[in-house]
Amino acid sequence: MESKDFDSYSERKAFDETKEGVKGLVDAHITEVPRIFRVPQGTLSDKKPSLSSSDLAIPIIDFADVHVSRPRAVEKIKDAAEKWGFFQVVNHGVPLSVLEEMRDGVRRFFEQDLEVKKSYFSREATNKFVYNSNFDLYSSTACVNWRDSFACYMSPDPPTPEELPVVCR
Repeated sequence: MESKDFDSYSERKAFDETKEGVKGLVDAHITEVPRIFRVPQGTLSDKKPSLSSSDLAIPIIDFADVHVSRPRAVEKIKDAAEKWGFFQVVNHGVPLSVLEEMRDGVRRFFEQDLEVKKSYFSREATNKFVYNSNFDLYSSTACVNWRDSFACYMSPDPPTPEELPVVCR
């Protein structure tokens, strides 16, 4: 059971102010997951959901015929996003080499020197490139998610190459 003196906001703020994110915790070789990341005792049901393997199939959105039925593709994306929170897109026309370079750029960003990453750390929605841990850190009511992320806002004004981290250009 959690201590009565557990102050989730203060612990979230202290975590946020390090600007090191979850990877910083991992790199520090922590031996215990901080309380802000733990689901409070008694909030999970003991009931096991009955699922079949077909219930666990990742939604796949096929763009091969998107030009024929765009509304149908939009509906499939909406449905998958609402029910699953993610989906796979196939036949999108993006070359595998571009996808691999994007993945490698993400990896390079998170593996680079901490001080360089910290220079991009922000919670300001007006920045064109934002790195942080848990965009909803202060608004989430349960536990904090074990994640770090970055976002690059391309619309309405895409960033210049100089506004992007060197490892992601």
